[in-house]
Amino acid sequence: MSFLKQMSRRKKIGLTFVVIILFLDMLLYSVIIPLTPYYEETFAASPTMIGVLFSSYSITLLITTTYFGKLTDRIGRKKPIVGGLIGLSLSTILFSNPIQFEVLIIARALQGIAAAATWTAALSLLADLFVKKERAVAMGLAMTSLSAGTLLGAPVGGLLIEVGSYQTPFYTISAILIVVVILAAIYLKEAKRSNVQEPKKITELLKQRPVIWILTIMFISEGTLTMLEPILPMYLSSTFSGNSLFIGLMFGVLTLAYGVMAPISGLLINKYTPSRVVLFGLLLVGVFLPFIVFAKSGLQMVIALLLVGASMGLAVSPTLTMLGNTQGESEQNSYGALYGLFNIFFAVSAIVGPFLGGVLADAFTSKITILIASGAVFISTLGLALLRKKSMCDNEYAPSASAVRRVD
Repeated sequence: MSFLKQMSRRKKIGLTFVVIILFLDMLLYSVIIPLTPYYEETFAASPTMIGVLFSSYSITLLITTTYFGKLTDRIGRKKPIVGGLIGLSLSTILFSNPIQFEVLIIARALQGIAAAATWTAALSLLADLFVKKERAVAMGLAMTSLSAGTLLGAPVGGLLIEVGSYQTPFYTISAILIVVVILAAIYLKEAKRSNVQEPKKITELLKQRPVIWILTIMFISEGTLTMLEPILPMYLSSTFSGNSLFIGLMFGVLTLAYGVMAPISGLLINKYTPSRVVLFGLLLVGVFLPFIVFAKSGLQMVIALLLVGASMGLAVSPTLTMLGNTQGESEQNSYGALYGLFNIFFAVSAIVGPFLGGVLADAFTSKITILIASGAVFISTLGLALLRKKSMCDNEYAPSASAVRRVD
């Protein structure tokens, strides 16, 4: 509460808009999760095609994020945010009336383009507004909004479909987006940015070992999470005979734990060595994934998803803060490129995750696919632990290295 009271009006407005924007993007992203069985039945879509649908978002995010990273460093944060919100509105309208499965893929792809603009500009705006000692809390709130959007998207989508029709969730989100576009155009203000330092290129950032180490943590965790998106709904539907509402609620449980862990992890990395915190979270992901397969009742599934979600939140949530802290305060003109790089890694993980999950589920079963993912996470955690000190991570991205005593 003291953090919020001490903020200036500009910071409060900026943080509010970033939270709302990221929330709405992930709300639309996850609202189609409980519709997976519907698309499978209506359009005769195979698990692989469902994987393509989920991956199309990340393909366009990957293709366009470099452009928007450069653009937001050059022209500022507000214009890409407003333009991205307009694109998100158009994609929502397309989702509401799909004539054929290809229209859904186009709508999902447009959403990825919009996200490339809004995510890059919004995260850069937060990094502009808040200094290092404040950034962990601000980015933690941003991650919580992402999780809240993901959390509410699936259950709200399932509920609105049950009480209304297929179009109901998309019409509702469209109306909200129109209001947000208007308000952002009027009230959103940017922070003053330094013109001393030339913006860094993504290729320059790729040469920084701490940046790559942090992004790899995010890549593995998000890839595992997105892998579950196309296969978990079908597994829940076949194993527990769940309808759209049940599937949405189960994903809600997963993302609730993820969202609750976001602000907690922000506090942990201010107290303990950040790289150890995220490695421990990644290790727990590998430990708890098989619990999904072993669950024999709805209650056991809830417990399994709570544990997996919390572990993923612990591994992923601190990465936004850690990334921003790899750059000096005089290098804020490079935040667009930095978070554009974040988007690239996120996009690749979200392409590989759903597609690989769908292909493996076709070749084997959902159970075996989840167990394979668990083993892959274990191996990755070991490799990252061995590379941690070589990457000199903690010395370079400690949020307040001069003021906070590290506790190992």
